[in-house]
Amino acid sequence: TLERGKQLFASKGYDIGGIVPDSAGSGYLGISVEEDRPLIRWTDADMMAMQTAVSALVKGAQARIVSLNRDRSRALIAVGGADAPGGYFVYSRSENTMDPLGYNNRTIKMRRMHPVRTIRYKARDGLEIAAVLTVPASRKGKLPLIVMPHGGPFARDSETWDWWTQFLADRGYVVIQPNYRGSSGYGTEFEKKGRGQWGLAMQDDLDDAVKAIADLGIADPSRVCMVGASYGGYAAMRAAQRDGNRYRCAVSYAGVSDLNRMLKHTSSFLGGGARGDWLRDQAPDLKNVSPLNFPQQFSIPVLLVHGEKDRVVPLVQSKVMAQKLKSAGKDVTYIVQPEADHHFSRTEDRLEFLKALEAFLAKHNPA
Repeated sequence: TLERGKQLFASKGYDIGGIVPDSAGSGYLGISVEEDRPLIRWTDADMMAMQTAVSALVKGAQARIVSLNRDRSRALIAVGGADAPGGYFVYSRSENTMDPLGYNNRTIKMRRMHPVRTIRYKARDGLEIAAVLTVPASRKGKLPLIVMPHGGPFARDSETWDWWTQFLADRGYVVIQPNYRGSSGYGTEFEKKGRGQWGLAMQDDLDDAVKAIADLGIADPSRVCMVGASYGGYAAMRAAQRDGNRYRCAVSYAGVSDLNRMLKHTSSFLGGGARGDWLRDQAPDLKNVSPLNFPQQFSIPVLLVHGEKDRVVPLVQSKVMAQKLKSAGKDVTYIVQPEADHHFSRTEDRLEFLKALEAFLAKHNPA
């Protein structure tokens, strides 16, 4: 009839991730959503009962049904949480038991690391921002802070295992991951608020997170660095250029420094015209929000790391930025990873980056 039917499901304040189809493919068993963390809201009574049984077998962690056999007598269960990488178990329904299958991290296994929770704060224009907060488990007082914006920027962070934040918390840093305006998952209107705001109101949202964490009494607002990758790397460079008085240092992995150069890069790909139209909408003037054009305005030390095999953000985005900062006499450390891509696919690249990050922060914002 081309008329809207009755609403079957909603999660107030959050987008729907998708449906979990039944074995026949003609119906569904539940709805996947990402609220403060990813989960499935089961609508099928039998699956609700299985989830209850599985959750009762897990102490101090979250259990997620990943896969089922046809008669639902056995299931693959992911057990873990934002503070634990966890692993996979095979659940036997008749025996109500779970047998270990493998760990996501063979060293940490099921051990719980540093606590993670979601907070909400008001940006300077009154917009509510959700942010993921990771705090060192064994340290108290006002600790140094890392502001870590996600990439995308049409993406979001939630309460899931994050090796970057857990590493930093393990070294004594509080980490805040703001889901700034324009992030995905919070509805179309929230996404629209980010359009035209690259390096502007989106950047303000990150700066405003510092005050929010300081007000909680767990971080020192005079000991803050920004660390990010891709768009998060862009935001870190923009912070060093625009708001150096708020931060001690900035770290960019595979960040974008020149939006106009990025526009030219995307034009050579299939669908590049649409991507280019989208990029032009991200700021009133791409030149004025590109850190590359203002090396003299950088006022804090910067670490730039980029992989030669990055096919998303070209290496030249960090290479030229490093050259301009060096020519301007600024404090910049530039590391090229010959085999690295945009997504840290190789363990060796992750390890090299973490060692460089640790040394850089120890020098400029020690914990």
